[in-house]
Parts: sequence; structure tokens; C-alpha cells
Amino acid sequence: MARDIQQKKEQLPTVINFAGDASDGIGELSAQDLAIPYLVVLQKMSPQTDTLDVKAGQIFNTVTEKAANELVVIPCAYTRNFVEWVPRDNGGGLVGVHNINSLPEHSRIDKRLVTKTGNILVETANHFVITVDGNNIDRGLICMTSTQLKKNRRWNSLMAGIRMTDANGQLFSPARYSHMYTLKTMQEKNDQGSWYGWDVSLKEQVSDINLYTLAKDFAAQVKDGAVSAGPPPSDEPQSPVSDDF
Repeated sequence: MARDIQQKKEQLPTVINFAGDASDGIGELSAQDLAIPYLVVLQKMSPQTDTLDVKAGQIFNTVTEKAANELVVIPCAYTRNFVEWVPRDNGGGLVGVHNINSLPEHSRIDKRLVTKTGNILVETANHFVITVDGNNIDRGLICMTSTQLKKNRRWNSLMAGIRMTDANGQLFSPARYSHMYTLKTMQEKNDQGSWYGWDVSLKEQVSDINLYTLAKDFAAQVKDGAVSAGPPPSDEPQSPVSDDF
């Protein structure tokens, strides 16, 4: 047996042909088999700052558990929903995620949407993105709530305001995934305290056809329902909704 193993070792190639086995065991995975990282802004009270080598104000990837001071992303798709939470004073916890057209009966109390059972409805804007860091490309999900809803509207306005010219010289609005954006964080405050929020700026047009195709495919998965947004990774039932809803 030992001699057979030694003979097989001597017959093996000296260079591993990774490309020859491309996608073996991976290509069969569907969108439902993969975890989409949430990209969140760490706050002073975020538990990760106690257990990991990260700090408040950084952008945290919930799958890789790595933090960065800035990210370059391609926005691919956008959805908006309302996440229902049990108030922390009543034990907290997730109740469910509601489409804008299927909200439970509610009323506005102190800038919050409160259901008949006393739960909190938190308006949530979901940006499905592709992160680009050199050769490292990954999918991600950014959930904006509370004070960050204004940042959400500004980002959407940036995308909607882009114009390009076609072969006939006609102006058109390109797809959401036509441009890259730089994400950073900034400190904000009001009379209730201070926190870190998103800072979004336009970077450049996507020039790599492979990146554009990946972004387009990801957008299609969201549109077809193969990928959807669940609740944010942490419950924030005390977050106020936007005043203009």
C-alpha cells in the first residue's frame, strides 16, 4: 500500500491546474445557498468593537468580519420595505418584513410607525451592491434606516441624475450598475447624541465588461426574486421613521 501511494505521488503533476477544475463543486450553488454580506457602519456601542480588531466609524462586512475605512461599490438593485420589531422594552425581537403595499394597520406616534399590537415598523432602504477591492469582488447588502434615509434618497438621486449619450447622440439614463461609488462614513449628531453615518460619492463609470456583466446578473437575481433582503443584522426598533413618509 505504501509503495502504491508513493508511485501515485510520483505520477502527479508538479503544478496544480486550478483553472482546469474551475467551479467544480461551486458552480452548482444557487443564490439561496450563499450568504450575502451585510455592510454596516460600526457605532461606539457595536458589539464587534469589543470582540474584533475594528473601531467605530468603519464599514463592517458581516460575513468576512473585516472592516474598512472606505469601499468602492457598484449599486445593482434597490428595494424598500418595513421591518417589524417588538420594542426592546417588551423583550425585542423580529416579527417580520413587510412590503410597502402590505403593511399591518398602524399609526404614527412620536415619529414612529406603531402597529395595533404595539410593534415598531422601521422603514428600510436596501441597496444590493458589488464591492470592488482590486481583484476581490463580492456581493453585499446595505440597509439604510432612520437618519440614513436622507442619504438613501441622495444616492438614488445621484444615480437617477446621470445622463449618457447613445450612438445617435440621444441622451439616456444608464442602468443603476453603470457607475461605481465610493462609500465612507462621517460623524453626525443631533440633540439626541452622535453617531456615524454613510457618506456616498460618485467615483467613475464602470469600464470593465466583466464587472458590468456581474452587476447586471446580480440585478437580475434581485428582480427575479432569487435574492431578497431580509431584516438588518441588528434590531433597531427605536429608530424613528423619516418625517416625510
